[in-house]
Amino acid sequence: MRIGFFPNMKKENIRDILSQAITYCHTYGIEVYMPKELEHHDVCALGIEKSHLLPRPEVFEHLDMAFSFGGDGTIIQLARQIYPYNVPICGINLGELGFLNQIELENLEMAIERISKGDYYVEDRIHLVGTLHTPEGERVLRPAINDIVVSRSEPGKMARINLSINGGHTQMYPADGLIVACSTGSTGYNLSAGGPIMAPDNRSLIVTPIAPHLLQGVSLVLKESAKIDITMPERQKNLHISVDGTFDYEFSNTDSLHIEAHPQYCKYVRFKDQKFFATLFKKLTARSKEVI
Repeated sequence: MRIGFFPNMKKENIRDILSQAITYCHTYGIEVYMPKELEHHDVCALGIEKSHLLPRPEVFEHLDMAFSFGGDGTIIQLARQIYPYNVPICGINLGELGFLNQIELENLEMAIERISKGDYYVEDRIHLVGTLHTPEGERVLRPAINDIVVSRSEPGKMARINLSINGGHTQMYPADGLIVACSTGSTGYNLSAGGPIMAPDNRSLIVTPIAPHLLQGVSLVLKESAKIDITMPERQKNLHISVDGTFDYEFSNTDSLHIEAHPQYCKYVRFKDQKFFATLFKKLTARSKEVI
């Protein structure tokens, strides 16, 4: 079995964590690969063979599985790169919450042993693709693992956003913005805006308004096959599009934004004895106590 390690090298004690994980993998007969750009971190000293340091995307082609070491941001970044190669991702949580990660550090050796024995399954999740239609032509946006958000770029001002579903106008939202999310993103901005939490294997699309001004605060839950189109009335000159809170695009009233489920799934490693909602609310409760 061949597993790729994709760590956030800014995390505390990351070299010690990687060294231990590599040792566990070798103990259970697993080959470890890493992206070549980490060579300057002297990862060979941690037990990686130099021949197993390969540039992206070549390294993806050699893997049966990928380990993400970090928080949710690290696993989302990796998912965006690796989904075309059908390589499942297993997240090792080094973040504060880690909703997407399956392994806590104290269970790392046990999880690697289970993986070596095939004691896991692969879950297929949808993600989103947006296409911006402008007078100059089409522009396909970066794949959205979490969500696509349309909002005003200036804080404190209302946006007017037209929503159409499957070719039929639904309504105009006077709000701070509109979130289109999938199950992975349901625990992100969508949750903060009062939207529903989806189980990971739920392939629905969610549309949630942000601070709606006319009490139109109900989220919509749509089929995976739904086609979403977003425009704005002429009086609304421009808006802002954000993909996963990372990639930004300008959006004018002569443009239209088309959003649908990407035809290819992201793949995640799961263990049968891990319960999504129990784990989720345990982490949310712990985080709430820290904030208080």
